[in-house]
Amino acid sequence: MSGINVHFRSLFILLLFLPFCLLAQAKTKPSFLDKKATKTMVDSLASQLRKYYVFKDAANRMSAFIQKRCKEGLYDNVADPHTLAGLLTKDISSVHLDEHLHVEYNPQIAHEISGEIEDVPKFVEEKLKLERDKNFGFKKVELLNGNIGYLEISSFSRLNEYSKKTVDAAFALLSNASALIIDLRYGVGGSPEMVNYIISKFFSTKTHIADIYIRSENATLSYWTSPDTIPSPLTTMPLYILTSYKTFSAAEALAYELQSLQRAVVVGEVTRGGAHTVSYRNLSNGFICDIPFGVARSPITKTNWEKIGITPNLMVPEEKAPEVAEVKIFENAKQNAKDSATIKQIQWQWDLLQSIHHPFSMDSLSLKNFSGHYGPYTIFYEKGSLYYQKVGKALYQLLPLTDNLMKVKGNDTFRIEFVKDNRSNYSRIITHYEDGRQEPAERTKS
Repeated sequence: MSGINVHFRSLFILLLFLPFCLLAQAKTKPSFLDKKATKTMVDSLASQLRKYYVFKDAANRMSAFIQKRCKEGLYDNVADPHTLAGLLTKDISSVHLDEHLHVEYNPQIAHEISGEIEDVPKFVEEKLKLERDKNFGFKKVELLNGNIGYLEISSFSRLNEYSKKTVDAAFALLSNASALIIDLRYGVGGSPEMVNYIISKFFSTKTHIADIYIRSENATLSYWTSPDTIPSPLTTMPLYILTSYKTFSAAEALAYELQSLQRAVVVGEVTRGGAHTVSYRNLSNGFICDIPFGVARSPITKTNWEKIGITPNLMVPEEKAPEVAEVKIFENAKQNAKDSATIKQIQWQWDLLQSIHHPFSMDSLSLKNFSGHYGPYTIFYEKGSLYYQKVGKALYQLLPLTDNLMKVKGNDTFRIEFVKDNRSNYSRIITHYEDGRQEPAERTKS
């Protein structure tokens, strides 16, 4: 980090990766938007691009183009500030396309960038509340059938003591899983420090994962993992990452870096391709620009995913990605199983998982045929569903796995098989338990 001045470091910490959607755009127009004000704003934009944008040549070309158009009067008659911001974004993108780069009319953010905050503690608390309300980007954490961990991340919050606690709690829950799926199909941007903190969970030794070159400072930020001092199962856990065309920016960084280090298998679609780090810059009269100022590079590939996206190891439509990842996890688990009991256990969980992705349906007449008393068990049909109850026990709904095998809703430890006699009538049931036990019961009456 040598060569980076104090001003830059402060800006980097406080403003970098401010989530785009956290602050509502102001509804009021600027007090004026005349020719002079427009030129001042365009000149400011051109200056900021030349100073900060990641590629000097592209910055010069974009700046020259918008200043030429401004001189020709092409922005003079645009009265609405949001329309003007959109037009400027379109013009600079026509010269050099960068999905991170855009102009906004947003006086609220402009005031914040300028430090025009009356009550700083209140401001900080409000920002923290917004991040808490989104659970710091951690949208869903759960265990799937087969002890597969599942984590959906929608964005990457700024790293602080509060966001760290959320990350640590999520991975503590997932640490006992047999494998882990991280769903980034709807993941977008955020803090590179948060990305680095998450990646550190999967390495037992200090590992170089990325560099970010900042042109305006002629300096490079290097990112290394900081492994936990206590060994974690996460460091050896099979890891799969789901992507889609919507996966962007920091979410791509997480996928790309873990894939490049051969620590994760990426499943899904090619991502959007946004590899630059960004920061808001104040222009004038309430206009701001989100300018990419840093270029990410992998120490492994010596390049990044800008404009080309990340190519998955397993290319499938985004809606199929979860199932494909789960199939690979079960296939690998079967290959590594060392005894028949383990294989049966894997098959048990696999059947349950398949019933979620490919539910077996039966008509009401077929379901009614199962109704009856089987020893201490009562099976009955009511309001479109089949139910099961043992004397003195809880009532459960049965859901078909096949035409004669039922899983129990809410309880994966046993399932019910219906057996026909030689006249094709259901004459008994067998309760199959996860540990291999079987409990038969003859049908006593309908």
